[in-house]
Amino acid sequence: MGNFVCIEISADQTLDRIIRCLRGKGYIRNLKKNLRALQRKMEDLRATQHELQNRVAREVETPHRQSLEAVQVWLSRVERIDIQFNGLLSTSPAELQKLCFCGLCSKNVSSSYKYGEKVFLLLEEVKILESEGNFKVVTELTPTSGVEERPTQPTVGQDRMLEKAWNRLMEDEVGIMGLHGMGGVGKTTLFKKINNKFAEIADRFDVVIWVVVSQGAKISKLQEDIAEKLHLCDELWKNKNESDRAADIHRVLKGKIFVLMLDDIWEKVDLEAIGVPFPTRENGCKVAFTTRSRDVCGQMGDLEPMEVKCLKWNEAWELFQNKVGGKTLSSDIIEQAKKVAK
Repeated sequence: MGNFVCIEISADQTLDRIIRCLRGKGYIRNLKKNLRALQRKMEDLRATQHELQNRVAREVETPHRQSLEAVQVWLSRVERIDIQFNGLLSTSPAELQKLCFCGLCSKNVSSSYKYGEKVFLLLEEVKILESEGNFKVVTELTPTSGVEERPTQPTVGQDRMLEKAWNRLMEDEVGIMGLHGMGGVGKTTLFKKINNKFAEIADRFDVVIWVVVSQGAKISKLQEDIAEKLHLCDELWKNKNESDRAADIHRVLKGKIFVLMLDDIWEKVDLEAIGVPFPTRENGCKVAFTTRSRDVCGQMGDLEPMEVKCLKWNEAWELFQNKVGGKTLSSDIIEQAKKVAK
C-alpha cells in the first residue's frame, strides 16, 4: 500500500506539472522551436550587420563623409543583442536536457519557464532589429563646422611665431608637428591660436580634435576624449577594452581628414594604441602637440620641432605695461618696473 500511495502522489504531481506547462504561454513547449528560430534570425541579422558595416566602411573612405548616427545606434544594438544571444546559446544544452514528455514539460518548470521567456523575448527583439536594418542611406556629409574655437587673450610677440608654425603645419610633407619650450612660455596660447585658424579653412578638414594630455594621462582617457568628439562614447563603448576602443576610433578616423591637437604631452603618445591613423601626405591628416621636452618631439616623429622662446625685451616690456596698466607706471617707479619686467 505504501508503494502504491507513493506512485499515485508522483503521478498527480506529474499531471499537475504537465497541466501547468500546457496552460502557460508556451515558453516551455515551444522552447526548441523558438530557439531554432532565434538561431536562424541571428544568422540573418549578423549578415545584415556585416553588409551594413562594409557599406559604411566603403563610403566613409570618401573625403568629408561620416556614418549616420542612426546607423551607429543600430549597429550598437546588434552588438548588445549578439552578447545576449551568445549567453543564452551557451546554456541551451543544459536547459534542453531539462525538458521531458516530448518537450511539453520540464523537470524544473520554473527554470525552463524563465529561460524560454528570455528566448522568446530576444527573438521578438531580433525580428524588430532586422526590420529596422534596411537603411537606404548609411552616410552623410560631415559638418563643415568641425572646429571648436578656443578662447584666447590678446598677446604680444606671438604673431611671427604663429605664422611660422601655421605655415609649417600646412605643408603637405608635414604630418606631425611639435612645439616645445619651457613651462609658462606661451605654448598653449599659441596652440589655441593655431587651432582657431582651422575655422578659416573648415572645408579642408573633416574634424579638428583638441585633447589636453598633461602628465600621467592614460590611453583610456585619451580615447574617451577623442570618442566624445566622434560621437562614439555611448554606454556600450565605455564598457569595451582599450583594444576594441582603438578599433572603433580607427574605423571612424581612417575615413576622415582629421587634425589631432595634443596639448601638454610629457612623454610619447602611442597613436596606434589609441587608434589614431598615422598622418601621411597621402591621407592629408595632421597631428600637432605641445611639450616641454625636445626629446619627446623626436620620439613623436618630429625631428625638426619648433621652439617657443621667451619674449624679447621690448616685447616683454610691452606685455608688462599692458598687464599692469599705463597709469600705474608713474615716472618715479618706471626704472624699478623695468627691473621687475626683466
